[in-house]
Amino acid sequence: MSGPVRLAVDGGQTRLRMGLLADTDDAAATDNGGAGEPAAAPTFAEQVSVPGFQWTLGEDPVEQQCRRVEAAWEALGRPAPVDVVALGLAGGASDPDSRRRLAPLVARRLGAPRVLLTGDDVTTHLGVLAGAPGVVIAAGTGVACLAVTAGGELLNVDGLGYLFGDAGGGFSIGLAGMRAALEGYEGRGPATVLTERAERLVGSPLRLAIKRWYASPSLVADVAAFSAQVTQAAGPPDGDPVARSLCLRAGRDLGTSAATAARRAFPDAPAGSVPVSWAGGVLGAPVVFEAFAAELAASCPPAALRTPAGGSMTGAARLAAGSDVPHLAGVVTHSAVARPGPAGS
Repeated sequence: MSGPVRLAVDGGQTRLRMGLLADTDDAAATDNGGAGEPAAAPTFAEQVSVPGFQWTLGEDPVEQQCRRVEAAWEALGRPAPVDVVALGLAGGASDPDSRRRLAPLVARRLGAPRVLLTGDDVTTHLGVLAGAPGVVIAAGTGVACLAVTAGGELLNVDGLGYLFGDAGGGFSIGLAGMRAALEGYEGRGPATVLTERAERLVGSPLRLAIKRWYASPSLVADVAAFSAQVTQAAGPPDGDPVARSLCLRAGRDLGTSAATAARRAFPDAPAGSVPVSWAGGVLGAPVVFEAFAAELAASCPPAALRTPAGGSMTGAARLAAGSDVPHLAGVVTHSAVARPGPAGS
């Protein structure tokens, strides 16, 4: 590519992706199609992926996130000059002060005159609902549930991390599954196929192997990965009742979070008028999704499920391409040249 480049970043606990926007995106960002239609989603010329963030006590999360962004830029071949970097990042630099410190740091390391930085909940919402108002719940390793109103108000539910929140997310399911596997192994709980699946992952005998697992530098991601074993065991051919119970609980937890966000952000909305959509691998499991949809319908009549239009990378690309969306109150902007920008400039 010739000329300045635009970069979009989606970073989480498991991986960080960076995409180089295609040259055609200037037209996509400004062409809103018909009245009321969102701009066409920007496209990528190239994408790369590097490991995500694994927090270490005593290590500055802002510096670590910046290093991961740099690593992705290196993997992309250090395209330059960089015109703008739009980032949706989970964890670590999640508070406004940290983001205001991270944005200029990324700008210096990549030589970018403009950095747009927000949480991956905002970029996911942008991608999933194509910039429109509504509620999006993302359930991957963790959980992020965000409501955005037409007036630009942002309201979060859960997303409180694997220790104190993220109910229904991959870590939550994986941890519950591993505990059930250990209870079955020791006889403290019902027998379950999760015990055999845990031994295949962690080692045997399970009681000793699980103690060694504590030393893993990627323990959060490792535990979250076991959620796939739980959702698989819940369906055919195993149909394990323990695994199914855990998946149903996760789906109901996710449904409760989405319903809460819809009721709080759109308190007077009539039935079927609030778009609600989803992202993340957890809700790709039918048993979890069915419980999620049932809980949402039962507890929030205004909610109307919508098929996802994209994901967090699409949302970050919309930011990088300059789309006019109601999410900008949640974006920190760093510009080398003073000019008007979203809140947080």
